[in-house]
Amino acid sequence: MSVLSRANETYHDPRADEGEACMRFRLTYEGKLYGPGKEGRASHKHDIRKAFHPQLRRLWHINEMLKNAPAPTLMGRNYLGGWNGPEDTSIPQPRQKRVDWLPGEFACGPYKLLPLVTKDLDLSCGISVLYLRPEAPGAVFRSGDIDGRLKTLFDALRIPSQTSELGGQEPQPDENPFYCLLEDDRLVSSVSVETDTLLKVDSDQFDANDARLIITVEVRRFRPTWLNAAFE
Repeated sequence: MSVLSRANETYHDPRADEGEACMRFRLTYEGKLYGPGKEGRASHKHDIRKAFHPQLRRLWHINEMLKNAPAPTLMGRNYLGGWNGPEDTSIPQPRQKRVDWLPGEFACGPYKLLPLVTKDLDLSCGISVLYLRPEAPGAVFRSGDIDGRLKTLFDALRIPSQTSELGGQEPQPDENPFYCLLEDDRLVSSVSVETDTLLKVDSDQFDANDARLIITVEVRRFRPTWLNAAFE
């Protein structure tokens, strides 16, 4: 995904049916945001991913729609292509919740992952970023590294697809499961980025890598199915 270095920039996939958002929330991040290079390697991206984990965990805990969503299982077969074994339909089966089932489907190394926006639910995701950085507004147009920094951010919003993306880190006790926003960044249907000056009052020392991000997420059903009916 490429995001141009402009003060305001919007991207939209016209193929996506952007109806009314079925879920809207905000994530925040404050810290370093590096572009490509050694500072922007996997460990940095995973550190940012870890900053979003408790926020998304809280969302799953307080949002009734997420907390009670059923797992997509039927007759022992799940809709991501796996097999749960034979099922005796003469015995009433307890309804498994998605929040309990999903981490068993997504794993990377020692991490069991719980993404919110997934392919099996036919959901799309619109993301709007307010990016505060130390440079004055005019410097934004001359800064050629914003693309790279935002690429770092979007990599951190999706689940790691291979162990090399974990930066050698192990899950902490409160990171099982590990909550992420996206299964795949191809599920993002629109992006809007606004940059402005970060006005720090606690220090006179500015670092070009400092960032405060307010990320507005709007989740939409790409097409209605019985699996995503709870997201109406």
